[in-house]
Amino acid sequence: MAEFLRNHPELQPFVLSNVQLTGTAIGAGAYGSVEEVAVPGAVCAAKKIHDVFLNSALVPSFVRECQLMSTLRHPNIVQFLGLCFLPGSRLPALVMDRLLTSLHDLLDPKTDTPPPPDAPKPFFPLSLKCSILHNVANGLTYLHERSPPIIHRDLSARNVLLSSGMVAKIADLGVARIVPRMRVAATMTKGPGAIIYMPPEAMESKLEEENEEEKDKKSKYDASIDIFSFGVVAIFTLCQTFPCDLLAPTYRKGGRLLARTELERRERYMRMIYRQLREKHPLLQMIEGCLEFPEDRPSIREVLRLLEEARAEVRDEQTDMNKMELLRALHTQPRNQENV
Repeated sequence: MAEFLRNHPELQPFVLSNVQLTGTAIGAGAYGSVEEVAVPGAVCAAKKIHDVFLNSALVPSFVRECQLMSTLRHPNIVQFLGLCFLPGSRLPALVMDRLLTSLHDLLDPKTDTPPPPDAPKPFFPLSLKCSILHNVANGLTYLHERSPPIIHRDLSARNVLLSSGMVAKIADLGVARIVPRMRVAATMTKGPGAIIYMPPEAMESKLEEENEEEKDKKSKYDASIDIFSFGVVAIFTLCQTFPCDLLAPTYRKGGRLLARTELERRERYMRMIYRQLREKHPLLQMIEGCLEFPEDRPSIREVLRLLEEARAEVRDEQTDMNKMELLRALHTQPRNQENV
């Protein structure tokens, strides 16, 4: 620890004192592991990056991202609190707010025994789903409208955390940016589901080889990557079924190699959504736009506008339902004799 801070004194202000491991492992992934830690007055989460990613290029990126994360303050971004040194790691761990669960685990809860195929899914009202998606879009708006824009590049339902009040917050922002060159390889190691959130253009080697400064200059193109990922998060949220792309991006027809659109690849899940929502519903417009080619995807402001329309529509529907329930209740009550 002392040697690392001697070499990088600019990180000293972020180092927290009196941090203790609680013994609870929160999770592990391709980039690193997450441990529960106790700091004075709070229980937090500490994410340490695997040492396999440690190289001469990573440390400056780590320093830069810590400095950037320390400036971020938004109710829909998981708060970076500082750094601590955990046993067995050569890099400091990122200390963050500890939240209740992830959106992925809410929608697809883990159990000791898998449920039967016909088991009913937990019911989450459309109003809650709209609220969660609106929270995430708010967080992305804050990031994309910074100067220069901040692009997450690894948005998924696992990186959306929920508070006990069901407020959604974007997590893992710094980690995805600290190890950008390894991101595709690391994503592959998470299992086949991880690349579901990545648009086809994000898999191109040229995009991975660009340095951070050049990538931030191409903010419009990069921002569209987050927009695509958000669209997949929205599909998962509305279907409550992990949206695997069951069809390959290309197929052969009459000896010709043809490309499938992303909507075609996810047709099974879109049919589930079409059954839930009316034609031209704002949520449908949003998802269909998010899965378009990069230049045709909406900005995060347009996504936010469509979500606000959807929330207003859901509120109106809920008000109508409440009125109907009230009228039904009044109709079934015995009449008061004085009012006959």
